[in-house]
Amino acid sequence: MTRFVAIDVETANSRRASICQIGLVVYENRVVVDEWTTLVNPEDEFNVINVAIHGIGRKAVEHAPTFPEIIDEVRARLGVAYIASYGDFDRSAFSQSTARYGLPSLENTWLDLQHVVKKAWPPEFTADGWALKKICAKLQINLTSHHDALSDARAAGEVFVRAQESTDTWARDWLGTVGIPAVENNDQPRKRAPAPEPNCVGPLAGTKIVFTGELSVPRGTAEAKAAALGCQCCSSVSRKTNIVIVGDQDASLVGADGMSTKQRKAIQLNAEGAHIRVLDEAAFAALLQQHGQFLSLTD
Repeated sequence: MTRFVAIDVETANSRRASICQIGLVVYENRVVVDEWTTLVNPEDEFNVINVAIHGIGRKAVEHAPTFPEIIDEVRARLGVAYIASYGDFDRSAFSQSTARYGLPSLENTWLDLQHVVKKAWPPEFTADGWALKKICAKLQINLTSHHDALSDARAAGEVFVRAQESTDTWARDWLGTVGIPAVENNDQPRKRAPAPEPNCVGPLAGTKIVFTGELSVPRGTAEAKAAALGCQCCSSVSRKTNIVIVGDQDASLVGADGMSTKQRKAIQLNAEGAHIRVLDEAAFAALLQQHGQFLSLTD
């Protein structure tokens, strides 16, 4: 299961530690499972420009909890999930707020969705800029109340889901940039970034391997492990494919049989005389281990 939390904050003034509203939306396997928002008393002045943007003034937060009073609730809802925010502002706001009150910082891994947008779609897609409102308009995502923290968090989360769907990735696949696919546009087939160069003298040199579904590690990590042993990582299944690695499948994206199109094609080709090994993640990990490689996030 892939879990991430989209988060957004509004501030009372130009100081990022002046958080006056927090909104977060929890996703599991790309589906919303929880939403939460709260006003926050920033114990600071309100700038007229900020108030004009989000509509939150001193009176609105008069009886709201302070940041130290809500941070434990935030931590509980985050757990160890990845945090996705549209730009670096929200991460900086939390960092400066915890520092201001002498609190432990959030240790979750943050993902900047502006970088995701730039990577998932071609330059023409962001030719007019990559502001959240503009990207939502391009993707036809309903941004119901811009600059409301919960509304913006929900919209940012939906942008991330669309990016994952468009590039056949999951949240953890965006922890690095190696192996992240890109697309020409919304209507054309996917175009992957260059796969890791195979080790031509590795024990599995010449082996063509294809990954499908969600693994316990980022796709780029798994591909790098395979390439180190000599495997050529391919994006599609053909008669020349030697191995297909099958991870967990998103039930909303596969057929009634629970198989992806890649897995189904491998089985079909085998029925026609091909010799494609279809392995689950455990079998893939065992294959790597036979040759001194280990499938883990820390290697």
